[in-house]
Amino acid sequence: MKQNFTIAGPFGELSGVINLCEAEDKRRNVLVMAHGFRGSMDGGGRAIKLAEELSQDICSVVRFNFTWCTMLSNQIAELKAVLDFVRETLKPEKLFLLGRSFGGATSIIVACEGNTYRPDGLVLWSAPNSLKSTFVQVLGEDAFQAALQQGKAVVLDDERGRDEIPPAFVSDLMKYDVAELLKKWQSGPLLILHGEKDCIVTPDQAKTNLEIAGGIKELHYLEGDNHHLDLRCKEAIELVKNWMKKNI
Repeated sequence: MKQNFTIAGPFGELSGVINLCEAEDKRRNVLVMAHGFRGSMDGGGRAIKLAEELSQDICSVVRFNFTWCTMLSNQIAELKAVLDFVRETLKPEKLFLLGRSFGGATSIIVACEGNTYRPDGLVLWSAPNSLKSTFVQVLGEDAFQAALQQGKAVVLDDERGRDEIPPAFVSDLMKYDVAELLKKWQSGPLLILHGEKDCIVTPDQAKTNLEIAGGIKELHYLEGDNHHLDLRCKEAIELVKNWMKKNI
């Protein structure tokens, strides 16, 4: 059963979709998914497929759209607003977070900066360990440094459209040390999925994430796959499903 929702977020309305678990006794196990930079809650269809399969008999799934190209600080606040909504409306017995790419960094920060929003388990899908090295790759070294040091906006014009990234976006990134925060994850299950040929968030970042985190943790490299896990999406979905079954 699928339900659309809209809530008043900290910077405007946030919209999303809830896939309620068809197995009523599993309905209060909830996975909240956070998408990547310039992405969407649909994840090119991959997030939809994952939500549909999980909600058959494993858990309910909540997907939502961040404000477009918003700063990391804003994205953190928006994820917290969604988690507040989920706790109030779905009253989860167990709550899990899945962050894709930039949403993975957001999920690490929200999960590890304190106990208020700490989930029962965490999934990192193509998630970075170093925001600086990742966004140098995304924006380009010269543009990144110009934004950081000279206050120049960065223009991205590609298959996703044309976006102007304000310099405040880059300076805001530098406030957060994802690696240091992830070290605080010392209990609870952690699943890391990463494309072996990811050229946006390099595969070594996933290995570092595994090494510094505690708890019951596992890393799966998807052979030959890219940042979006386009080639082995079905395999990635099965890994998430099996992990969820073990931990609910």
